Amino acid sequence: MSLFSYAAAQGYIRARLSRLLDRATWARLLEAHTPAELNQLSAQTGVILRGEVADAGRTLVRFLPRGAGELVAWYNQRFEIENLKTVLRAVHYGLDPSRVRASLIPLRTTRWRCEVLVEAGSIPAVIDQIRESPYARPLENAMERYQQEQRLFYLEIAVDLFYFQKLVRLIESQSGKDAADARRFLGRSIAVQNLLWAYRYRIYGRMTPEEIINYTLHRAFAAGLDTVRRVALGSPLAVEAERLGFKISPGLSEVEGLTEIEILAERERFRYATAALRRPLFQLRGALAYLWLLEAEVRDLTVIVEGKLAGLPGTEIGRRLVRAA
Repeated sequence: MSLFSYAAAQGYIRARLSRLLDRATWARLLEAHTPAELNQLSAQTGVILRGEVADAGRTLVRFLPRGAGELVAWYNQRFEIENLKTVLRAVHYGLDPSRVRASLIPLRTTRWRCEVLVEAGSIPAVIDQIRESPYARPLENAMERYQQEQRLFYLEIAVDLFYFQKLVRLIESQSGKDAADARRFLGRSIAVQNLLWAYRYRIYGRMTPEEIINYTLHRAFAAGLDTVRRVALGSPLAVEAERLGFKISPGLSEVEGLTEIEILAERERFRYATAALRRPLFQLRGALAYLWLLEAEVRDLTVIVEGKLAGLPGTEIGRRLVRAA
């Protein structure tokens, strides 16, 4: 059954690969001189919005075997979580609901209407309205600390940790080739995320070792609890980055180093995905690779638009893309 499932997934992916932007289009986008010209080019190429990436993930789930489908479905929940965190920020800071609605990722199916939640009036009211969702309990558990310090961090990290802990469990539940694909594609990203969390807590948050350990993942593949403990106790960034296979440029500050690790990891993901789609797609890696390429396209388009609006030259923007400029 899994072979037939992946055959259907491969047909879906192959039919849509031609919609990705080609090298010539990326070059024209980088050469655009005005926001108007950039908007025209983007409209002509049918820019993929994040909501469409979420739609692609949801469609692929229907074609996949049960175990792989559950994993991809939960991976796809990151868009719903991002919307939830947008709502929490809007309510916490009392932002204009009309402006917040414009920043929500358009999702065709969700457990609640975020457009309504932004007018909840308080964090407890938000939680009450999403009572039937899996995120209500993590948020409730974080409420006491949030109310004591009025820091949104405790709510956001509670949801993030809940999400990633389940994602780790689903990756670990895969078998055969799907297990290897899940670890290489998603497990690798989780390890990088956990490392970045630990260093950001140490550098920006000036957290104690105990707090750093409390707010990171203990099972995160190549960067689990042992890695977090070393970071919390002062291990240099270059050392821990090299353990994950990333060599950061000499002379960078730790803040600059974190940015470089992030882009190196994104480029590694892009290479993995590009290589995977050159091979038969009768495995989980095909679905994950396609979703990664969609995400990379949205990310790079965002970088170009923001770079052009900031007045940066195309050569400078190109150095910030995950694909070769």
